[in-house]
Amino acid sequence: MREMIRRIGQRLTRVMVLTAFILTMAASSQYGTMRAADTTTDINELKTQNELLQQRSRFTTGSVAMILGIVALLAFLAVNSRWTRRLEIKNQQLQRERNVVVAQNKQLAIERDRAEAASKAKTSFIQSMTHEIRTPLNAINGFTQILNMPGVEMQEAERLDCCQRIEDNARLLTNILDDLLFISDLESNNELPPAEPCLGATIIEQAMDSISQIVAEGVKLNSECTIPEGQMVNTYPRMIHIVLNKLLDNAAKFTTEGSITLRLSEEEGQLHFSVIDTGMGIPEDKKEFIFERFSKLDSFSQGIGLGLTIARMIAERLGGTLTLDTTNTVGSKFDLIIPSHLS
Repeated sequence: MREMIRRIGQRLTRVMVLTAFILTMAASSQYGTMRAADTTTDINELKTQNELLQQRSRFTTGSVAMILGIVALLAFLAVNSRWTRRLEIKNQQLQRERNVVVAQNKQLAIERDRAEAASKAKTSFIQSMTHEIRTPLNAINGFTQILNMPGVEMQEAERLDCCQRIEDNARLLTNILDDLLFISDLESNNELPPAEPCLGATIIEQAMDSISQIVAEGVKLNSECTIPEGQMVNTYPRMIHIVLNKLLDNAAKFTTEGSITLRLSEEEGQLHFSVIDTGMGIPEDKKEFIFERFSKLDSFSQGIGLGLTIARMIAERLGGTLTLDTTNTVGSKFDLIIPSHLS
């Protein structure tokens, strides 16, 4: 019985040992399976992390490359902008220098033209002056020789005619020299003589008397003055007389028939003188040309072409104007307007 119990105990022990072994093996196998599963998971995770790291590395590399590219582009743009600005500044400087050179060339061309015009004017002036001075001198010399020729009998009328011609040419020569001296004085002296009171009618009468001996036979002289008799005018009678004398002298020179009229009126605080003739007239396109120096519509007429120039210079010196009225249809009409100071 004991042997049987002992055997049964041994068998149970063996069964328990075997069961424990089997359980141990099973547990070991399960642990191995779990261990293998964990290893696979770790590998997958490592692979995933590796891929993430590679992606991050590629992204970082791309970002760095992009940043470097942007920095390089900005640097290029900055350098390019700087050089562009420098080029613009240089171009502007060159353009300014070119403009200066062009302006200087234009100024030089203007000065050259002026010099050439001055040279031509000088030559023309010398030629004109030589002719204008020589003509009366030759006449004076010729008629003087005739009067002084011994043994020549002359009638009284012929002798008086020679004397009159000598007187006329002497007066012409004196007027030429007076014009030259007067225009030189106007240019060098800007001062006016003191104004003085005078009668408007007196100015008209003195001006008409100055040309009464040189008008052509049959030409009528008229004068009109609307300023009340006895009304004094504080002005420059000598200067006004010179202007009126130049205008009336021209009128007498070119008027062979009809009339010459001198008018004086006071309009809106201004003295208005008008010289009207029935002569050959002046074309409208020459209304400013006639006031230029040494200008003559008829190159064969007496004078050097300074009369109207002097007249306008005096008018402007007095603060007034001298113009040709182009609306006048018969002959010529000159208007002298200067400030008036009635008293």
